[in-house]
Amino acid sequence: MASDWPPTLSPEHERALLALASDYSLSHGLVLRPVPSPADHDISQTSAIHAPYSLFPSPFPARLFQQAKALQPLYNQLYAAITADDHFLEEVVGGAVAKVDEFQGRLYDIWKTVKQEGIRQPISLGLFRSDYLIHAPSENKDAWELKQVEFNTISSSFGALSTRVGEMHRYLLSSGLYPFHPSLTPASLPQNGALAGLAAGLAAAHRAYGKDDAVVLMVIQDNERNAFDQRLIEWEVVDKHGIRLLRVPFSQLRTTLSLAPSSSDSTSPAPHSLLYTPPHPFPSSSPSALTPAPVEVSLVYYRTAYSPTDYYTPAEWSTRLLIERSRAIKCPSVAMQLAGAKKVQQVLSLAHQLERGVPSAAERAQLRASFTGLWPMDDSDEGREGQRRARDEPERYVLKPQREGGGNNIYRGDIPPFLAALAAQDEHKADGEPKGREGYILMSLIEPPREVAQVLVRGGEAQGRRADVVSELGVYGVVLVDEERGKVIRNETVGHLLRTKGRESDEGGVAVGFSVIDSPWLI
Repeated sequence: MASDWPPTLSPEHERALLALASDYSLSHGLVLRPVPSPADHDISQTSAIHAPYSLFPSPFPARLFQQAKALQPLYNQLYAAITADDHFLEEVVGGAVAKVDEFQGRLYDIWKTVKQEGIRQPISLGLFRSDYLIHAPSENKDAWELKQVEFNTISSSFGALSTRVGEMHRYLLSSGLYPFHPSLTPASLPQNGALAGLAAGLAAAHRAYGKDDAVVLMVIQDNERNAFDQRLIEWEVVDKHGIRLLRVPFSQLRTTLSLAPSSSDSTSPAPHSLLYTPPHPFPSSSPSALTPAPVEVSLVYYRTAYSPTDYYTPAEWSTRLLIERSRAIKCPSVAMQLAGAKKVQQVLSLAHQLERGVPSAAERAQLRASFTGLWPMDDSDEGREGQRRARDEPERYVLKPQREGGGNNIYRGDIPPFLAALAAQDEHKADGEPKGREGYILMSLIEPPREVAQVLVRGGEAQGRRADVVSELGVYGVVLVDEERGKVIRNETVGHLLRTKGRESDEGGVAVGFSVIDSPWLI
């Protein structure tokens, strides 16, 4: 996209730039917990390393960046509608997916249970991220297209750290250490409002709950390395909005959460309010307290619970059900998490499916233009075509399960033997039972621009690696929706994330070590 970028620097110049970038990262919270040594059991609480970043901003077509931003409110609206559409979720997720994918099945069972009991809190919060690649099958830049990779409805991370990387690149430009380029100006590096916008979304949900002295509960993984991306959001919520936010590992909620019982006392929490009993008292709420007192939770914000491995024991499933039964607002609710399944993404690409959430024909056309090829793996006509493509032309496709977090997809030549292994397992099933392949979708591989270079700096390292790279753009959205009435209360685009990886890697996750955090230089 910019053939003369990034520039080749002298060793002395690059060392100076790397030193300044490293100091900026460490002093501005662009950091991760280090990977523990084999002898350690827990993540260090007294040390940090800089997060993986790109030394320079990466060129990105301005028209496609603006297109991605303009699409986000439409995607927010669409996924809010799906979240509120019981019939759609029952048909799409409750069909073969819930039967062949145990994880999706358990989430679906929780949703059905709370629907039958009666939803206690119809409002849910989505902190979404829609991820895109540039499809560039030719060198004609005017023909390049923006194509969606996936839509994330739970634990959309790196909003805070992506904000910090953009700030770092602007600082490095102002420092004078970047070599001159006529198109690289402060105006070409877009401001990123992800940190402030995501925190404002959490604050809006807290206010919608209607109890100022309640707390926001951020549920995290045990031994969380990405703590500072979460802490920056926590501090933004506390400092800018005056709301208490507690970060608590999922496993610690087994014994600390409860639902408020019915009471005739008007000062007591309403029935089914979610109560969290901390391990120690809060002196600010009761200076003389000697034992911890429960606090009411307004909002549960999940930064975990998107993968089977996040449910360490059966107790975590009981915790998830307890939370879903409560009056607390969820980010996301189980219904909203189910709406983010890959199967939903594939079904939306079929004719007439977008009509359920997007009434405008012009807006539906905008969304469809961002779709790449998607096929089911069932026995429908589309499914049989997907199976043929996977069998006969696997080098053009990726097979995706209903998973988040990276590292789960099956690419190219690995697809046929994987499907053969699933078929062998299906031989033991009774007639009429869903096949294992029905838990997957087939997606056309997007062809990103070639001969794009970048200097990648891995977490904690003092030197960069020049590589041929691919960049994936994520756009963050905030949506507050009343699932019962299907009413969208808040819908906005709040920021972006650019992740860049070596072209040799198919996967794109920062947390799992495939990518670095980058920022766009609009050209």
